[in-house]
Amino acid sequence: MFSAKRFAPLALLVLAAASVAPAQTVRFQTSVGAFDMLLNPTNNANLQPLVDNMLANVAAGVYRKSVVNRAVEDFVLQIGSFTSDSRQLSETPQFGFDGTNSFDPVVVDANNDGQVDFDTSALTNTRGTISLALSSAGPNSGSASFFVNLTDNSFLDDQGFVPFAEIADMTVIDRIMGLEKIDLSAAVGQQGSLAYTDVPLASDGDLVLIETATVISENNTLFVGPLRNAFGLDDLPMAGDSTSGASSFSSSSSLDPFSASNMAAGSGSSIAVPEPTALFLAMIGLAAATRR
Repeated sequence: MFSAKRFAPLALLVLAAASVAPAQTVRFQTSVGAFDMLLNPTNNANLQPLVDNMLANVAAGVYRKSVVNRAVEDFVLQIGSFTSDSRQLSETPQFGFDGTNSFDPVVVDANNDGQVDFDTSALTNTRGTISLALSSAGPNSGSASFFVNLTDNSFLDDQGFVPFAEIADMTVIDRIMGLEKIDLSAAVGQQGSLAYTDVPLASDGDLVLIETATVISENNTLFVGPLRNAFGLDDLPMAGDSTSGASSFSSSSSLDPFSASNMAAGSGSSIAVPEPTALFLAMIGLAAATRR
């Protein structure tokens, strides 16, 4: 676990900007190629907390060594739930990958009524758009794990999955989807877990990892919404940090079919992208921040 205090120098990068930051692009370099994610392409002010969350994760190196662990044909490609020190399939931990250590979840439902606070009618989960994965706790449970929509998944729109970014060039995403996929769920003692049933393997037979994630456009990393106060970064709680007052997500959520009893401790947050036929099925859940 790492403390948010190590990121205090990032406060120097924070600008007192207007309510909406210019659209920024994050480049994810994977072991099979790079893809660019454009944040908030329509400059929707309501999406700024989600943008800030992504930028904070990128600046903190959260996605480095992140496993591309879920590639469901004609549905989603999910990233950011787990990390691995090695690409070698043979070195997969006995009880599954380590969970990603990330910042506290993004609040999009301030009154906790189970509905996103703002109008999302113009935001829809279609091919190339990105939303945060959620736990059974609802709209306020998204943090580091995100998914790329591979097709029209608009049925997710009213489930709290808010698209906040897009990938215009899906070449590398499609390349990953074309790779061999393997079911690791039994091998890691989590039979049937959606986190491990569609793991893509590179042509060398090993895992696909995120090598770096870097902001490549605009002036450095612009935090606006909940991170607007520069020195607030020093006190920003991290998920699972017992000293910060942050709440950790456990795999023993009421709607999580993969109970803590069949997982290794610390194997990650309970995160889910519902399947078309089974909504809210749960899964177990830097590089420099400056422009190159």
